[in-house]
Amino acid sequence: MRDLARDDIFPKAAMAEAGTRRDEMMPVFVDLVSGLARQRIPEMKDTDVMAFIPVFHLLGEWQDPRAYRPLVELLRRPTKVIDHLLGDAVTESSFRVIAGTFDGDLRPIFDAIEDKRADEFARSSLMSALVLIAQLHTAHRPAIEDYFRTFRQRCPRASSDVLTSWMDAVAALGLEDMSETVREVFDKGLIPKDYCDFGHFLEDLGATLTADGSPANRRYQKSLITDAIDDLSKWHCYSDAFLAQQKTRKVENALRVAPWTEALTKTPDKLGRNDPCPCGSGKKFKKCCLH
Repeated sequence: MRDLARDDIFPKAAMAEAGTRRDEMMPVFVDLVSGLARQRIPEMKDTDVMAFIPVFHLLGEWQDPRAYRPLVELLRRPTKVIDHLLGDAVTESSFRVIAGTFDGDLRPIFDAIEDKRADEFARSSLMSALVLIAQLHTAHRPAIEDYFRTFRQRCPRASSDVLTSWMDAVAALGLEDMSETVREVFDKGLIPKDYCDFGHFLEDLGATLTADGSPANRRYQKSLITDAIDDLSKWHCYSDAFLAQQKTRKVENALRVAPWTEALTKTPDKLGRNDPCPCGSGKKFKKCCLH
């Protein structure tokens, strides 16, 4: 745990060792998540915050359902806490971790999505988790589809960010019967035109239908986390260049200031303008790092 919390290395050796001792480490990891889900930021230990990102991704790789409810509860925290603990990982990784640890009960996710006090990007990422769960656990797909069909009634005053994720999920699930409902949302100006328009929704929906119901969105092509070390090796804040730079500058606790603000070291090849931005902002590439 001390090595997982170091801010001067990429703790892949500690992550690999934890992987060989899962039975021993799972209760420790769940206790860490449960504690952070309750604490205010001033009460959080720096070491716990630093260890959280490696732990979070290891839990996603291990796919142990014991972590599911503590993780969903943590994602219900206010924006300041989510930013402090997860940064870009809230959109880049959270949905994959939640889908991987899913214990068979959808209610915790539904409740978190409908929690108005929760961070909007966390709520949006939980919608993405539902799409992934529908792919992986087909028995739950009808309940998930019904949830998205009734979401406007459940949350009539949802923000534009949450509605945008709802619209993306409708397209990813191939819910063709929801097209007119989505059109009404666009007509009311509830989804920003600088994000996309109704035509983009129809393109995404058509791509899903062409793929026999499998989401065509690149966001879901990664599916679950199968190698947490490989995933985190692409994060800029764990790159050799970044860590060397921090040592040269001798900035105390540099990673603790803003550890997760730049997730990837390079832009993936063949990234489309309408694909999710690889920085993890939750925006389309054309409205984010393309510029």
